[in-house]
Amino acid sequence: MLSRIAIKRHIIGVIVLLFLVSVFSTGLLSIHTVNAAEPVIYYVSPNGSDSNPGTIDAPFKTITKARDIVRTINSNMTGDIYVYLRGGTYNITDTITFGPQDSGTNGYRIYYKAYPGETPVLNGATKVTGWTRHSDNIYKAKLNRSTKLRNLYVNDARASMTSKRVTARGGHGTYSVTAGQAPWAWTSGSKSDGVRYDLSEVPEITRNKDDLEIVNGTTWNENIVCTRDVITANGYRVLLLQQPYGSIAQTPGWGAAFTASGTHTIYNAFEFLNYPGQFYFDKTEKTLYYYIRPGENMETADVWVPVVEKLIEIAGTSTSNRVKNITFQGITFAHTDYNLVDVGGSRGKSTCQASQAFIAFYNDNWHNTKYDLVDTLPGMINLRNCDSIDFIENVVKHSGADGISMVNDVINSKLIGNYITDITSSGITVGHPQHVYIGDGGNRANRAKYPSGVEGVCKNNTISNNVLYDISMVPGFGGCAAITAYFVDSLEITYNHVQKTAYNGIHLGWGWCNFTDSTTCKNNTINNNRVIDTLSRLHDSGAIYTIGQMPGTNINENYIKGIPPAVYGPTYGLHNDEGTAYIIENDNVLDIDPGVKYTINCEDFGAKHNLTILRTYATVSKMGINPPNSKIDPPVAVSDNVWPLQQYNVCLNSGIQEEYRRIMPEGLLPTQDYVFPASCAAEAGSIINIRSSGDPSNTVWFAPSGTTSFVEGATMTKAAGDATSIIAPYTAGTYKLFILNSQGVKIGESEAILRVSGSANPPSTEPQSAFTRIEAESYNGQSGVRTEECSEGGEDVGYIENGDYVVYKNIDFGNGAASFYARVASATDGGNIELRIDSVTGPLVGTCTVVGNGNWQEWVDATCEVSGLKGIHDLYLKFTGGDGYLLNLNWFTFVEGNNDEYLGDLNGDGKVNSTDLQILKRHLLRITLLTEENLLNADVNKDGKVNSSDFTIIKRYILRIIPKF
Repeated sequence: MLSRIAIKRHIIGVIVLLFLVSVFSTGLLSIHTVNAAEPVIYYVSPNGSDSNPGTIDAPFKTITKARDIVRTINSNMTGDIYVYLRGGTYNITDTITFGPQDSGTNGYRIYYKAYPGETPVLNGATKVTGWTRHSDNIYKAKLNRSTKLRNLYVNDARASMTSKRVTARGGHGTYSVTAGQAPWAWTSGSKSDGVRYDLSEVPEITRNKDDLEIVNGTTWNENIVCTRDVITANGYRVLLLQQPYGSIAQTPGWGAAFTASGTHTIYNAFEFLNYPGQFYFDKTEKTLYYYIRPGENMETADVWVPVVEKLIEIAGTSTSNRVKNITFQGITFAHTDYNLVDVGGSRGKSTCQASQAFIAFYNDNWHNTKYDLVDTLPGMINLRNCDSIDFIENVVKHSGADGISMVNDVINSKLIGNYITDITSSGITVGHPQHVYIGDGGNRANRAKYPSGVEGVCKNNTISNNVLYDISMVPGFGGCAAITAYFVDSLEITYNHVQKTAYNGIHLGWGWCNFTDSTTCKNNTINNNRVIDTLSRLHDSGAIYTIGQMPGTNINENYIKGIPPAVYGPTYGLHNDEGTAYIIENDNVLDIDPGVKYTINCEDFGAKHNLTILRTYATVSKMGINPPNSKIDPPVAVSDNVWPLQQYNVCLNSGIQEEYRRIMPEGLLPTQDYVFPASCAAEAGSIINIRSSGDPSNTVWFAPSGTTSFVEGATMTKAAGDATSIIAPYTAGTYKLFILNSQGVKIGESEAILRVSGSANPPSTEPQSAFTRIEAESYNGQSGVRTEECSEGGEDVGYIENGDYVVYKNIDFGNGAASFYARVASATDGGNIELRIDSVTGPLVGTCTVVGNGNWQEWVDATCEVSGLKGIHDLYLKFTGGDGYLLNLNWFTFVEGNNDEYLGDLNGDGKVNSTDLQILKRHLLRITLLTEENLLNADVNKDGKVNSSDFTIIKRYILRIIPKF
């Protein structure tokens, strides 16, 4: 008989095994290459208790408790540690902090992850209930709060402070500053103490006069000042400003400052409560008022008032004592507050541009301070002095300021697959404007935020496959971008979907042309992003904005859509601002309004130089005079935005990749626009790449606009709903993409069009007696791939029967085996393609299985690896078993070049192929880490690091685009 202890151990082992099987089957548990002990697992639940042991049946209640328990076991880890958060709402009233003592050690990680199939919500707000009608559509509820309320969220949507747009009539009074009178007083000067308005425009304010805010702006910036009182003087309504911030906001140069003239918007008065979706909080009466939106029912409404500015803070103490190796995955971070910058007891937010604010009184030239005059804004999630802190597939929404902030000495960290939405200022901020130089804080009157030894540039970070939607739309924060990066090194911003911003979509760089000896911004990448509907409120920028020099930077193959005309200020597709230098900006596609000032702002102004901008395709071609030492092609104008096939593929391959499609919220991008994202011009019968509709039971069609009956033929072609390509119709004309469900009901019709030119005959499914040639492709002039003959077939398409073969002569297989690829349709499944060398009956070196559904339009890919082959040989591709195959286009041979013996080979099988590419991909996503030996093999460009550049090079090599590394 087993002892009780043995039985207990056996049961525990079975439970752990079953759990791991279930987790691995869902794909939610990351695996590491290090041979490790069983992972340690804890559980947290909103229904748990911190006196529990943290098991699945008796979970902790708080993340802080789990963190504290992890601290007791993580100093010498032998395996990963998992903290699983069960679904539900975790009400956060104090920031959750992580320090160096919370790090993963010995190469292992600590994971804070959603339990499979559940959604944990870290909620920095308190729920408001007990609503009663105040009058008509205005409801009220009690709220125990003593400070101004700037943010309110109702039914998962942001509400707005009350507001009124008015005309300012000049300053009132004077506020004087003497240098040194306080830490914020850097120079002496005087500014207006208040602002005058007509009595007819601004009524008498009776409640909480110190809660009012005034917003003004330029074409590229918005400022917020707060009031301390409202008086009537000399026939005007006067709003007296909180000081000193009211004066600080009046100091920025270059027309960016708050002024006591022009158009202002006054916020947060009860007297302005007159529009659906507005709120007002009376802190004296502790009463919250809300004007309901159509369809809202306050008896059931989900109303949240934020109580915390930061949900998460992850902070080391120096560049030698970082927080390391933590992953947050599958978590929703929601609802934070922000009560603006506090200087000397006054509040406000003013800057020249971007996601930052002035923190002292100075003159109008902030360059003189090396930007010590400004600081970044708090995020819902904040990182500094960190190494390898990853946020994977989370939701970040409803912030009071920034979303994710990584401002100082954050290295080797990844933000991948996150949905970031309704962010007040910047969705993601990386780096700091003070990082002109590193480690010089002691030389700047001790004003630098980070002293030497703590200050560090953010380096080797990745922002990829994120969706950022509805960013910087909150009044007063319009000068912010969806992604903001200052002085950063080797930052990769790739495959992101950015949509709906008040200002630019992606901001990179800082310093203008004032610090040409700065070396902290370099080697950055902004590639394959889709940026839609930017500059919706502010102008004088573009979808992607660069400023200052940044050697080694690439901004390639991005798809820009929706830049408005230059009405309130200049607009550009891409904006290279002052000092921009040493960047390559190629193959971008810009669907922008013809009323923009420039397609790309890269003219000879502001000391720009050394720019390379090639192969730009845009709906308009407007350019200035090229700056020095630059190579800039005029954009190719495609006024009707029907892009050539190559540029269409840039559009198609931009934005989130297929494996992250699930993070795109339903309705944000209609399925048909996801599948076919841009108009395309192609020849009849050519293959058009598309995205999958996500459902194999659907059918995807190209058909004439207005089609109601779908029948295959020369003017209509179709593919399965999970297909990634479709053949263009065989007759010239204009077509739309339609999606039909399994019942044949239309569920989507694209706005984009396919314009077909020429004509072609659909391939016959009948055998042909003619003896034709099938042409093997030759890449980059490489030898060994020759035009050869097939026993039967038509033009570029061969009808293949059992026993037919294709032969390629004198193929040089180099130092290893090759991969082969074909596109085949079959009338009968179950056949094979045998790969034999030197004769049709020669040694067998590979076999491909042919599968298909018997439809000539629905091609399938056939691939196989050739093993044990070196040198120069004739290759015979013999079709055996089954009948009626159609060989589309040609066979493509991918032959290994003259690389180093092991370079690119990550699994040690002597070949460089798609398996190695997948291994590298899993390493870059931190799913399975490479060994030290394989890290050397993965660094194919020999730059001392393994990143997406190596991934791209290996991919291009496998596809035979390049002959060697």
